[in-house]
Amino acid sequence: MESSHLAYLNVKEIKPKKTGHNPLLNEKNREKLTGYLFIAPLIIYFLVFQVAPILMSLYYSLTVWDMRKSPVFVGIQNYASLLFDNLMYPNFWPSLWVTFKFILIAMPFSLIIPLLLALILNRKMKGQAFFRTAFYIPVVTPGVAVAAMWKWILDSMFGLVNIFIKNTPLVNVVIKPHSWLGEVGTALATLAVMAVWGGLGYNILIYLSGLKIIPGELYESAHVDGASGFQKFRYITLPMLKPTIFFLVITGFIGHFQVFDQMYLLTKGGPNDSTLSYVLSLYNHAFTYYEMGIACAMSYILLLIILIVTLLNFKFVPQKVDD
Repeated sequence: MESSHLAYLNVKEIKPKKTGHNPLLNEKNREKLTGYLFIAPLIIYFLVFQVAPILMSLYYSLTVWDMRKSPVFVGIQNYASLLFDNLMYPNFWPSLWVTFKFILIAMPFSLIIPLLLALILNRKMKGQAFFRTAFYIPVVTPGVAVAAMWKWILDSMFGLVNIFIKNTPLVNVVIKPHSWLGEVGTALATLAVMAVWGGLGYNILIYLSGLKIIPGELYESAHVDGASGFQKFRYITLPMLKPTIFFLVITGFIGHFQVFDQMYLLTKGGPNDSTLSYVLSLYNHAFTYYEMGIACAMSYILLLIILIVTLLNFKFVPQKVDD
């Protein structure tokens, strides 16, 4: 009896004690907590370096602030002055018009030339990988290096373009040597050519991605029906590329609206403000004239313009493949 009683006491002693339920020890909650900890740096970065500057710039757009003194709240006066006071801000509307002209020149070529090159590179050919890499190099090249290269190529005295024109009789009859970046008639178009060249590789890559997902059976069926190469392109390739083209139109408009590098590095908005883009004018107000309130207001006007253009693209540019 004693031995059995002792065994009973020992069992009672080693029996685990009950503890209160802790939700943090739950496996599901631990997984959630681990996930939140992993994404915490990104959330902190987004809040500190994205959301906070957006809200601060919105406030500063309603103030007069030269970054030396405390901002003075003036409401929507900055917006009204930019839109209606041409004497105080004479470059607002001209810079916006320059940006629209730049888009009208660059956008068609930014869509058509990469498409033609993508169609060529999508075929089996020797050196395919080399050409794809070569076209993409400008995308990853620093803007300062690209600007220096183009400045040398377009130099009015020793540039390769003018040397080629001078030494090619057939070309010399049609085109004369120019100061391509120094004349009002050619400066903006020259910068547009540079922008098309700089974005060529990216657009080709996007087009190639779109071409790869087109089913080969469609081309085989069209070939059996006797369709020509142009008919295949018109009735198969273009309709199937509608989502890709829509994406490039949206991103192209947004990118060209924010054009800045070429103008700032090569022309500073000249000659005679013919290349003064909207963002370059915004930069001048912020860091040359120290009108940070005006610059912030211009940034929100630009946001509104881009939003309107994007909504118009969503309405009028085909987005889906026809059923």
